[in-house]
Amino acid sequence: MRCGRFGSSNPRRPDHSGGALLRRWLGVAAVLLGEGGLLACGELAPPVPARVVITPGLVLATEAGALVRFRTRVEDAAGAVLPGAFVSWQSGDPTVASVDPHGLATARAQGVTDIIASAGPVSDTARLEVYLPPGYQFEVGERYLGRHGYIEYIVGDVPIVVSAPHGGGLEPLELPDRSYGTTGRDRNTRELARAVAKAVRLRTGRQIHLIISHLHRRKLDPNREVVEAAQGHPFAEWAWSEYHGFVDKATASVAEQYGRGLYIDVHGHGHALQRLELGYLLSSTDLELPDSELSLSAFAEKSSLRELVAHSDSGLAAIVRGPSSLGSLLADRGFPAVPSARFRHPGGAPYYSGGYSTKRHGSRDDGTVSALQLEANFDGVRDSASSHEAFGDALAAALDVFFRVHFGVALAGGSHPRLAGSRRVVAVIGDGGKR
Repeated sequence: MRCGRFGSSNPRRPDHSGGALLRRWLGVAAVLLGEGGLLACGELAPPVPARVVITPGLVLATEAGALVRFRTRVEDAAGAVLPGAFVSWQSGDPTVASVDPHGLATARAQGVTDIIASAGPVSDTARLEVYLPPGYQFEVGERYLGRHGYIEYIVGDVPIVVSAPHGGGLEPLELPDRSYGTTGRDRNTRELARAVAKAVRLRTGRQIHLIISHLHRRKLDPNREVVEAAQGHPFAEWAWSEYHGFVDKATASVAEQYGRGLYIDVHGHGHALQRLELGYLLSSTDLELPDSELSLSAFAEKSSLRELVAHSDSGLAAIVRGPSSLGSLLADRGFPAVPSARFRHPGGAPYYSGGYSTKRHGSRDDGTVSALQLEANFDGVRDSASSHEAFGDALAAALDVFFRVHFGVALAGGSHPRLAGSRRVVAVIGDGGKR
C-alpha cells in the first residue's frame, strides 16, 4: 500500500465508486487497527491496556492533610509495561480523601475510601483508611485504647511501668499472619500483668503504668523491631507504634515526675525449669562472673539497669542477685528466680536475658528508667487465677522493698521529692498529679 491521496490507486482514472471505495478503506483500517497495525501511514496503533496495578494497595493515613502518593503499572495482554499510558484517578469518597490527576491523595476526614485508577478499559482499586487518633488527655487510672482496641494503656502514678506484649489473642482478618519469626502466644501474661497492677494498687493505693497488646503474636510481635514485628503491613505497623508510643509516654511521665523508675516487660517461657527468669541484658556468661567482676562499670553500662546502678550505693551484682535483688525477694516469697542469691546464674540452662523492649525502654542507651524482662514459668505462676493473684502479691511486696533499698523511696504515702540523686534517705511517693 502506497501513501497518497485517499481514493483510487490510479490517480489518472476517475473514481466512480466513492462510497464503495470508502467502505473498503474503512474496513481495511479496522482490520489493521484491530491487529495493532497502522494507525496512519507508518504509525502503529497504541496497544490496548489489559491490566493496571496500583501501589501501595493499602494505606493508613493518621492525620488530616497527610499526602499519599499512589503509583500505577499499566500492562498489555502479554504483561509488557506500557510506559506513558494515560491513567485517570478517582476517590470513592472525596470527603475522606481526595485524589488529584497524578495519583496524589490528600487525607480529609476519618473513614475509609477506595482510590481507583483506570487505564482504558481496565482499572484497579486501593484502600485508603484515614484514622485520626484521639487527642488523649491522660488521667491517672484511666484506660486508653488505640485503633480498634488492639493496644491498651492504663495511666499510672508510681514510677513503675509494666507491659505485656505477647499475651493477646485477637486475630483480626484485616491483619495477615506474620510469615517469619516467633508466633507463639505467652499464655496468661495479660492476666498476670493485671494481677500485678491490682496487687500494687491494693498495697499502695496507687496505679502502675500498664500497657497491653491484645493482638495474637501471629499478627504482631511488639518485642521486635518494626520490620520483623509487623512485616510491612500498615495496620500492624500502626499498632506497633501505638504500643511503643504508650510505653514511651509512660516512661516519660515517670522520668518527669520522679526522675527515675523501673520498666518491667512481662513474658512467659516454656523452659523445663519452673522458675522465673529476670533479664537485665546480661548474658549467662556475664552472670557466671564473680561479684567483683560483674560489678565493674563495663557490665553496668551494658545492662538495662545502667541508670539505677549509677545512683545506687549498691553495685550491679547486689542489685541483680544480692539479698535485696528482685530475684531474691521473689524467691523469699515462694517464687524461685534466676539470677538471685540462690541461683546466681542459669547454670547452663536456657535463659532469656532481655529483648527489644528492654533495650529500647531501659536505661542502657538513654533515659533514666531502668528495665528488666520478666520471664514467668507456667506452673504456679501463669496456670490459674489464684496463681496470678499470689504472684502479683509477691511481686508487689518485692517491689516495695526493692524501691526502698535501691531507689531510696517508698511506693506509698504522701508527697515526695524527685528520685534523681536520692540515695540513703527514704522518700515517700505522693500524688504525682494528673497529666
